[in-house]
Amino acid sequence: MARPKAAEHDDGDDPSPPRAVCLRSSALFRGLSVRRRSRSIVIAFVVAALTCVGPAALAAWNKSGNGNGRSAAITMPAGNAPTSAVSNRNVTVSWAAVTMPGGGAVDGYKVFRYNDAGTAFPAFGSCAGVVAGVTCTEIAVTPGSWHYQVAPVLKLWQGAEGPASASATVSAPELNLTGSTNITSLPDTLNGTVSNYIPGQTLTMRLDDPTSGQVLTATVTPNSIPAGGTASFQVTVPNTVVNGSHTLFAVGTAGDQASGGFTVAAPLFTPTSLALINGSTQAGRMQETDSIQVTYSQPLAVASLCGGATDDTQPLTMPGVVQLLSDAGTSGHDLLTINAPTCTGGLNFGSISLGSSDFATSTHQFDAVITYTPANRTITIVLGARNSGGPQPSKVDESGTATYTPGPAMKDTTGRLITGTASSTGVQF
Repeated sequence: MARPKAAEHDDGDDPSPPRAVCLRSSALFRGLSVRRRSRSIVIAFVVAALTCVGPAALAAWNKSGNGNGRSAAITMPAGNAPTSAVSNRNVTVSWAAVTMPGGGAVDGYKVFRYNDAGTAFPAFGSCAGVVAGVTCTEIAVTPGSWHYQVAPVLKLWQGAEGPASASATVSAPELNLTGSTNITSLPDTLNGTVSNYIPGQTLTMRLDDPTSGQVLTATVTPNSIPAGGTASFQVTVPNTVVNGSHTLFAVGTAGDQASGGFTVAAPLFTPTSLALINGSTQAGRMQETDSIQVTYSQPLAVASLCGGATDDTQPLTMPGVVQLLSDAGTSGHDLLTINAPTCTGGLNFGSISLGSSDFATSTHQFDAVITYTPANRTITIVLGARNSGGPQPSKVDESGTATYTPGPAMKDTTGRLITGTASSTGVQF
């Protein structure tokens, strides 16, 4: 810090020479001649006023009199190097006070924040504006590495920024899954913690996208992020989540977010086989006593097959109707649909494309008996009498491949939706 500088000039017996104090302008009064005549005093005053105006100088004049004329300039001190302490997302900055030359106090300090590249960012919290004391705190600071500098302030004048503080590192929000991240059955739970979150937030847990992802049921403890920024959570991964890699996002109400990855490799609920069985002596033609069987990889939730059914463990039997539709299946093949009028909303079975357009030239309908057997996870449909349609369905001489497509709302007993299809080659009934 520059020492006080002064310039003096003796001009006879004037008892009251002008006296000036200027900040950062000490050289302006060196050798200034002060005369007794009032005109000279006025000129000196004007010159001093012009050279001591602005945020870098402070001037004060005493009454003129006989004696030596004297002027002095005082340089504004620079700030001291601050220290910084990080607590979660808050940074407290502290520094030693400075004094004016001669021991006078300054009015306060301005605090400046910079990143590692030297880019300035406005200080906020109690560090904004002029700080009257020697400590302040920024709250909810953006994650990153920050350096602080302070400059003393006296009225309209500001000293130089002092040396920078050591780096203050504010950590970004984090999500840590503490248990297994490989889910092999559904539904299941994920456990973990979040840290470095702004206090007071509540969390929403989303699947695969922080904005539009499915909201997952979660318990966060404590419900509101505490001062330390850390909370634990338990999240339910529902049956509807497909197998593969996924991301869990914890999104705070103040905008914080973090994520963690997990995988789902649960057994798929699929149809595993399709059989079209000839129950008569005339192979190749649909008729009474023929049957259809579909087997599944998992036990069915019977309510998803037949509305109103409730017991997943007992066989389910109901009257049904089978329709043979001409050219209504895949690639123009004939199509089988199965319904059960006693089920609320109908039977959610799906349909079978027969792999040939030669079974029928018009719509035919058969009575049927439909049975689901939980022990072997099989639906069996036995055709009864043909009760509508034109001539009896044709006898097909070619061998086609039939494909079963399940009803889209079918679920297993864990609530997992069915996926995939099942096929049968050499369809002749």
